[in-house]
Amino acid sequence: MNAISSVGLRNSLRIFETLMVKNASRVEIANELDLTKTTVGEITKNFIDLGFIREKEKTHDSRIGKPQTLLEIVPDAFHVAGIGILRKQVEGCIVDADGKILRRKSKYYKSFDYNSIINSIFEVTDDLIAGNRDKIDAIAFGAPGTLDSKNGIILKPAKFLEFENVPLAKIFSDRYKVNAWIENDADVAAIAEKYYGKGKNLNSFISIHMEEGIGSGIILNGEIHHGEYGYAGEMGHFLVKDNGTFKYLEDLYGADAILERTRMFGIPDFESLKKAEKNKDKKVIEFLQEIGEEVGAVIVSMIHLTGISTIFLGGKATYLGNTFLNSVRSTIKKYLFYDHEVKVELSTLGDAFVVALGASAHGRVKYVEKVLKK
Repeated sequence: MNAISSVGLRNSLRIFETLMVKNASRVEIANELDLTKTTVGEITKNFIDLGFIREKEKTHDSRIGKPQTLLEIVPDAFHVAGIGILRKQVEGCIVDADGKILRRKSKYYKSFDYNSIINSIFEVTDDLIAGNRDKIDAIAFGAPGTLDSKNGIILKPAKFLEFENVPLAKIFSDRYKVNAWIENDADVAAIAEKYYGKGKNLNSFISIHMEEGIGSGIILNGEIHHGEYGYAGEMGHFLVKDNGTFKYLEDLYGADAILERTRMFGIPDFESLKKAEKNKDKKVIEFLQEIGEEVGAVIVSMIHLTGISTIFLGGKATYLGNTFLNSVRSTIKKYLFYDHEVKVELSTLGDAFVVALGASAHGRVKYVEKVLKK
């Protein structure tokens, strides 16, 4: 594509992404994205011709003085499957073009060898497709570890020793005859926060996803920040000193490590941990404060590195309650280089299907991009 076409593509995607968050008029889009009315008019006409968006009702804006026609995404324009490859299970969903969840499915792995994992992903995908009244147009994955997103390859996921160098996008594209893309699991969790959670209308924020691994998705100026090799935000691999030895943060405070500790004082799972925190169990309170201090210390470093001061804590962090959250906040306040406002909140998305939902949102954008490039 030439430079002008590239600019047109980027502006088109920005407009579609705006409509993924909210219905808006052409004037609102032009003002929000700092585009000319002519540019917005041409791009939205193209989207209407493609059947991707349509005009809705008129709304009155007192600043403009006359009713404006709202634009919305056409739900049935296309369907996308989002698949979250987690450490212990696979979760999947199908969404329409406007992001409504049409179907969900999950399955735990029977074992952690290659065949068990890939067959579980096939089973979930097959079930989603079989139960959807319309065909799917694309599949997008959220997967842990280091990826080659451009070529759709899972390179080296932590704790998936037999799932390295897997050309996942090609495998699924060949099997289902649709386009397929992959993205890091923490990055798509941030994308889910951007379109479905507290990150709506925010230009920059960090989404921390605490599961067996601890990852973070960095939204910088509206875009996922990948870094040179695609693994920017691997918060779980920050080094923490434990009894004189450097260890990874996620090996000490990932979901499995947390439960290993809590089982020592009779707390078997995260629901029980949540109740114990509410009941002010002394051992639980002390442990959650410890987690908050260590996670908060790493967040301080991330704030200093990125300059981003809005943080959302998701995944299993949502079970750790205000004790954990307040410990994170107080640690940040204590060690922040420059005293300025920092917003740290628990995500409202919970821990189920977040990666799948974020993957589906990523797939919606990638599918639109693919169509526009034809």
